[in-house]
Amino acid sequence: AAASEGLAVQSTSIPGVAQRTGATTYYVEMREAGTSTPFALAPVPGQVDVLLASELLEAGRVMLGGFVTPERTTMIASTHRVYTTAEKMQMGDGRFDVEKITGAAESLAKQRVFFDMQALARESGTVINAVLFGALSGSGALPLPRGACEAAIRASGRGTEASLRGFAAGFDLATRPAETQP
Repeated sequence: AAASEGLAVQSTSIPGVAQRTGATTYYVEMREAGTSTPFALAPVPGQVDVLLASELLEAGRVMLGGFVTPERTTMIASTHRVYTTAEKMQMGDGRFDVEKITGAAESLAKQRVFFDMQALARESGTVINAVLFGALSGSGALPLPRGACEAAIRASGRGTEASLRGFAAGFDLATRPAETQP
């Protein structure tokens, strides 16, 4: 979508090992084409414009890392939970406090788009990434029009109709104020 809009784009992935069989961080940078500003190889704490998390505890983890700031970061995250091994091992209720994570996001993020994207993905018959992409587009955080994003989905040629349904659902919820998001 960014390339179709004439932007220079770079992406990298940083494989990692986490308690859920490994988490990989994907990092994308884009800028006006023709400028000499170099791209980075990895995100820098305090310098992230948009952060996407496909699960709530992952959102908490990046906030702990200092990547979310009230001056610049739009934070987009699914509120559903996939419990960690540490949460499941406790004799009692070992779940992390969801209120602390959402409260931190309210104070740390410039803009917050939080809702259950996994449920929307299931309802749309697609994967959570389609809903996340729609929420990203609907947030207005990037200079990418909805049509360019939908064209990128169509160009993939796989699961297009379901992905477009998920994208539209995420887009629509992201355009609502944070206090009205489910």
